[in-house]
Amino acid sequence: MSLENLPDQDYVWQLLGADLHMNTLKKDYAPIGLLEMVQSPPRLVLDVGCFCGGSGRWLKAKFPECEVIGIEMLEKAAAIAAETYDRIITGKFEEIDFDAERIAPGSVDAIIAADVLEHLYNPWQALKHIKPLLGPSGALYVSLPNVRNLNVLSSLAKGQWQYTGAGILDITHIRFFTRSQALQMLEQTGWHVDQTLVNIDPSLAPALQGRELADIRSLTVGALSLQNLTPDDVMELFALQFFIRAVPADVSAN
Repeated sequence: MSLENLPDQDYVWQLLGADLHMNTLKKDYAPIGLLEMVQSPPRLVLDVGCFCGGSGRWLKAKFPECEVIGIEMLEKAAAIAAETYDRIITGKFEEIDFDAERIAPGSVDAIIAADVLEHLYNPWQALKHIKPLLGPSGALYVSLPNVRNLNVLSSLAKGQWQYTGAGILDITHIRFFTRSQALQMLEQTGWHVDQTLVNIDPSLAPALQGRELADIRSLTVGALSLQNLTPDDVMELFALQFFIRAVPADVSAN
């Protein structure tokens, strides 16, 4: 979720339907922390909501032999990604017919869903929709923005829920998740989470430097006061995103 400068507008909603993310997101953005979770060289990668192709370019640099198929609904972004990807499917993810697109069940080694599920009306159904595509050793890699972020909560304590052109309160986000609800969504849709990392919010990172998480039991920011915090609470409060690796639950049970 790396931002460009917002064009001159009175209100962010005025950019809705007018290439908002082509103006507010860096076109070479790739969620490096998430992509580094892909350890084994994949033969076929499906990048859901690939935007301008930053993830695919990073993966192809690390795994030159891999084939990357991207799905992207923004035509301008899809055109840029097509310069690198082996194939681009342009359209809404929820409407993709994988059989018609010649993506067979069990053929995909890695599915990347980076900062995309929060944009869907029904991400639960989307997670069920893509599960059959994975091969026996395949995995799903998800990044989700963290609505329990300390900046978001402190603003909310002041009565502010200010939508922006990108980031946690991106005006195009439909769903919002804490870590617990993100894991719950995956569990309810038949996934087993085997790795979870946090991407620390750069604007909050200085407050953690030189401090032990176990020593932070309370936090006060403006009108917000939080007490009896655990180290896991603190880590989540300082997180911008969650990076999650998951496999189908029926595979993990074998």
